[in-house]
Amino acid sequence: MNVFQGPAKILRMRPKTAPRLPGEADCLALMNHYMMPPHVIAHSRAVCGVAMYLTRALNANGVSLNPDLVRAAALLHDITKRFSFNRRLDHALTGAKLLRKIGYVEIASIVRQHVRLSVSRPPGRISEAEIVNYADKRVVEDQVTTLTDRINYIKNRYGRTPEALAVIDRFSAQTFEVEKDIFALIPGEPSDLMSLKTEEECRRL
Repeated sequence: MNVFQGPAKILRMRPKTAPRLPGEADCLALMNHYMMPPHVIAHSRAVCGVAMYLTRALNANGVSLNPDLVRAAALLHDITKRFSFNRRLDHALTGAKLLRKIGYVEIASIVRQHVRLSVSRPPGRISEAEIVNYADKRVVEDQVTTLTDRINYIKNRYGRTPEALAVIDRFSAQTFEVEKDIFALIPGEPSDLMSLKTEEECRRL
């Protein structure tokens, strides 16, 4: 069996049934089914930990976020990442396409935006897509870092042209605004995330 199936073939590998919102065990089964590499799984679980911590903190302070949706989207946001390792593919779009195909429309919308947000909103209102997007921008590999360090990592890895750097600068400015809005609503500072035990946070209900 050829392990590298390619995006077209992987869409035909979908499970026979797809619940509306998969739980953690379902997400792990999907990760294995679609052959996510171990280091991508570790990254996704760390992103999940940050996202779930923020979701609980925001909900405790009057925001209404769906934690099941956040957890599933955070765990599955890089489900097609491996196909972008050696070719120029937008894994946010291919991931969203796969998830829509297997019936997870709400999750697909968030995964599509985990690199670049596309939904505008009034200041002070936070969405599930913004939580996953921001959480992803706080994790390098499987370690929580500062937003500035993560952006520098992205620039060093993907900013190969002036045009690419300009795109990164645009979405970075948006992410810093999201960070400002999040921490205007909850106690603490962005630096507090550095001490999170992300595996525990991801598993908490």
